[in-house]
Amino acid sequence: LSTKIGHFFTPIGYEVIPATGNFFHTHSYTMYNSEPFTHTGFLSTYSGFESLTLYGGWTAGWDTGFTNLDGGSNFLGGFGYDVNDNVTFTYLNTYGNFGWRGGKDSYSHSMVLTANVTDKLQYIAQSDVLDATDNPNAGQTETIGINQYLIYAYSDIIGIGGRCEWWKQDGTSYNEITGGVNIKALSNLVFRPEVRHDWSPAGDIDQTAVAIDAILTY
Repeated sequence: LSTKIGHFFTPIGYEVIPATGNFFHTHSYTMYNSEPFTHTGFLSTYSGFESLTLYGGWTAGWDTGFTNLDGGSNFLGGFGYDVNDNVTFTYLNTYGNFGWRGGKDSYSHSMVLTANVTDKLQYIAQSDVLDATDNPNAGQTETIGINQYLIYAYSDIIGIGGRCEWWKQDGTSYNEITGGVNIKALSNLVFRPEVRHDWSPAGDIDQTAVAIDAILTY
């Protein structure tokens, strides 16, 4: 049993806040719009069961400092389960008052399945649901998203990845497909070029973007 207290990155979802933890330069619609980035509060983790990890805690809403802005107060918890040596499933949710991101009785969850198909190929599937009720600073929002990733370790230097996503907010669907490469030029230097296409007929979006960044760790 372990507990962390204070201000910390969210455990919800597959993509994370630090750039070093993500394959792609850009983020999914789901991560950017339907998930918290940080929490202030506490989160306990219990790993005393075989193949099962339990999470439970309280936070002062979504993305807040050391005050519960707009009355933020919500549960944060769920579980992680090792299906076998190659497959893991995680379910995490928040329920309560999200503060500036949603009023009382708001709810969200994220389900992530990670499968090592081979020693070099990894498949990730994710589905998020958000039902944020009215509050003084944000209207009611309902979203649902499905993300899928394929990550292939071509060599110790080169990794190849793809992501496709369908995300729906208040009746309008958005789609994106991204392909990219990670090039490990040095042990602490990675380049991440990618090509991304976004489209949404109802949202009047049809565009392609090319991006590249570099991450130097020290």
